[in-house]
Amino acid sequence: MADTFNVLIADDNPGNRATLRALLSRLPACTVVEAGSGEAALLKTVETSIHLILLDMHMPGMDGFETARRLQMTERTRTIPVVFITAGYRADEFAAHGYAMGAADYLVKPIEDNLLLNRVRQYQHLHERELTLERCTSGLEASNVELRQALERLHMAQDKLVQSEKLAALGAIVAAVAHELNTPIGNCMTVASTLDDKIVEFERALADGSGVKRSQLQDYLAVSRTATQLMLRGLGRTADLVDSFKQVAVDHTSSQRRRFDLKQNIDSIVALMYAGLRKTPYRITMDIPEGIGMESYPGPIDQIISNLINNSVVHGFAGRSHGEILIRAETEGEYVRLMHSDDGCGMSDDVRQQVFDPFFTTRLGKGSSGLGMNICYNLVTGLLGGSIEVRNNAGCGSLFVVQLPKVAPAMAAAAPLVHA
Repeated sequence: MADTFNVLIADDNPGNRATLRALLSRLPACTVVEAGSGEAALLKTVETSIHLILLDMHMPGMDGFETARRLQMTERTRTIPVVFITAGYRADEFAAHGYAMGAADYLVKPIEDNLLLNRVRQYQHLHERELTLERCTSGLEASNVELRQALERLHMAQDKLVQSEKLAALGAIVAAVAHELNTPIGNCMTVASTLDDKIVEFERALADGSGVKRSQLQDYLAVSRTATQLMLRGLGRTADLVDSFKQVAVDHTSSQRRRFDLKQNIDSIVALMYAGLRKTPYRITMDIPEGIGMESYPGPIDQIISNLINNSVVHGFAGRSHGEILIRAETEGEYVRLMHSDDGCGMSDDVRQQVFDPFFTTRLGKGSSGLGMNICYNLVTGLLGGSIEVRNNAGCGSLFVVQLPKVAPAMAAAAPLVHA
């Protein structure tokens, strides 16, 4: 980008060109380019970057009018300001014709020196402003590119953090489910072992040849029936846990859009979360009506509920020997309002104002990443198209209010719709 202001003087009179050149030399950073004809002027605009043309109208061959017309025909030269200078064409119709040919100004000889210098200086200032604007535009474009790249990197990092938080939450659920499965499976093994002993004892009685007493047969049948019932109950509990875990695992590791019942969906995730709290003094109560159908993303909703429960346990109930969590839901037109409250220690005003900020935690250095509530906020306000706010619960504790549309926004519906 040139820093000098290049002025082309197109005049067939060398004396006129010399006079104008001497006059323009008074201007700083002004370079004069000369042409003795219209044809030479057009050639100069090809060879050099010209910022202003002082064009004599009366030249042999290609006059000023034709030269201006040719300049207007080329994209590169169309925007160059042209100042007509004439001594012969004084009538208004000539001036009008000159303006029609694209002239920016029309001066009649003899021209007062300061008038010409002021006109050229005005065009020079306009050129300098254009240069400044171009530099600013170029700088803004470069900054925009950097910002776009930074935003893309931020989105990638955010996606990785969300995925890692999903896997971390899923890992906690896996541990809780594994612990919960041990009880029914252990009971089934104990019952199966007892039944096996009874079978061996019964086989021995048959092998003795002395016959089996009615009381022995009744005892064996009673034990077998009880054992079968206990195993069926334990295996049913195990099957329910596995089914819930399979659905939660699918939802947690993907953001698949589908139709589902809100109560059934939250029941599954709470059952798995509650498995890890069974031996703690903390309790979860739910008040969610039947039949709230949604066409949305159950995985992110599961993750929000699990994050809110973990938040209550880790922060709200820290150091407390009891704790109650209440999860409620109500419909309002095309929206569902989810309310998660606890009777924990609550939050100060400062904490409440920062609770959704990334990497904010009151347990710095104690295993908390500070991303759980930020991920909840991004999921609710982004993918799910809703809103979330936190309030101090009446009396004590905290209350999170999540407002969600029953049908997720179309802009978030990139994933295929499946039926539960």
